[in-house]
Amino acid sequence: MLNTTNKVADTNKLIAVADASFVIGISLCQQWDTLKVLVETLIIADKVWEEVVEEGEGRPGEKELRQATFVERHTVSNTSAVTMLMATLDKGEAETLVLATELGVTNVFIDDLRGRKVAQSLGLPAVGIAGFLLFAKKKGKIKAVRPFLLQLQQKGFRLSGRLIDAVLEEASETL
Repeated sequence: MLNTTNKVADTNKLIAVADASFVIGISLCQQWDTLKVLVETLIIADKVWEEVVEEGEGRPGEKELRQATFVERHTVSNTSAVTMLMATLDKGEAETLVLATELGVTNVFIDDLRGRKVAQSLGLPAVGIAGFLLFAKKKGKIKAVRPFLLQLQQKGFRLSGRLIDAVLEEASETL
């Protein structure tokens, strides 16, 4: 689940690094306000910004990311680590993971299963949109996970049946 040890001292909010698919997913299910309530600072790598804002103009996530006051865009320093990770991941995911390690941020929002596995192998707790929604429910910020998962599926966001079943079970909800 999410590492909540990097809370800001006087708040109960997280610091997290997110990849493009997470940003797009949060936009598709219209949960930017929930994200803002639970996350003090959302860090975005340059490549993720390019994918969502510059290349994704007019698409889900572009407007939200551009206007979000709690989002910080950062440049990765260790480009050789990014290149190494690109053997397995796309550049945005690779930059996201390298940025998390460089900044010492231990919450990573990444939807690709391969990306989450690589994050975990690097010692970075990682969840995707479904895990974040589950976290939001446990924190009392949303009433149910199911409607958002269904909304994401209806809008073409890829979520495996196994993942949905596991999240709904943990949320004590049924399909």
